Amino acid sequence: MRIKVLIMTALLVAASNTNVFSQGMETKKTVTPQEVVENVHKAAELLKTQGKEGLEILRDPQYELNTGDAYIFIIDVEESLVVSNPRFPERNGGNIREHLDWTGKHYGIELCDVAMRGGGWIEFVWPKPGSTEGVRKISYIYPVPGLRYTVCAGIYDDTMSLDELNRMSGVSGESPKVAVLFEVKPKTEGKEEYLKLAAALKTELAKMPGFIRVERFASLNEEGKLLSLSVWENEEAAAAWRNQINHRGSQKKGHDALFEYYHISVASIIREYTQDDRKEAPADSNQFLGIK
Repeated sequence: MRIKVLIMTALLVAASNTNVFSQGMETKKTVTPQEVVENVHKAAELLKTQGKEGLEILRDPQYELNTGDAYIFIIDVEESLVVSNPRFPERNGGNIREHLDWTGKHYGIELCDVAMRGGGWIEFVWPKPGSTEGVRKISYIYPVPGLRYTVCAGIYDDTMSLDELNRMSGVSGESPKVAVLFEVKPKTEGKEEYLKLAAALKTELAKMPGFIRVERFASLNEEGKLLSLSVWENEEAAAAWRNQINHRGSQKKGHDALFEYYHISVASIIREYTQDDRKEAPADSNQFLGIK
């Protein structure tokens, strides 16, 4: 009888251990690219509504959006800094542009470039947890409007192309419009010649492919300072004008002799809207104004 009891006990323990083992071997639910996009936007909304408190929540490795491979990581593109990486917290504060994938590609540079263009997907090679073999990983990049944060999350996927992923996410594969801001303070004796050079180039500027418009403004805060604002269909069009031969000659003359100082900024246009055309206006602005 005692032997029978011992055998039954052993069988129950074995069955229990088998059940525990099988539960431990259950695979986690596969996260789809659509769910990655949803999670990234949830994280962005948390940052927008709760600020620093939201950031601390997203840094928690036990937070619901961080429990799988598609954990949320956050960067500051302007400073190229890793702001939050709950899976690898030792990387916080590091330079994202120095990060290499399994093939040696600077995927961190591409990540920042995509963020500056308004967001989208990137691909790189990375090993799955517990493996040393590099496989394709994709990450969705979303710069949070109004904040310095860019929110990202990635999964292992070898089925969808970047074009398909961007279309699915509502991201245009086209380069965004860019604005070139040229702030300049001509020397007193060089101002007239600078304005003549600018006027002479205006006809050639208007013929450039991708050119949209240009305006010039005088500063109300600093006597003699001017701002030239030009808008282009994409960065390639702006670069073509930068390298136009007559424009290069004027740049050289201004740099060497005409300008007291100058500052150039090239910015991607995230959104455009007017009083009447509100398609790209932020929802909170439309709500505040009572516009539906």
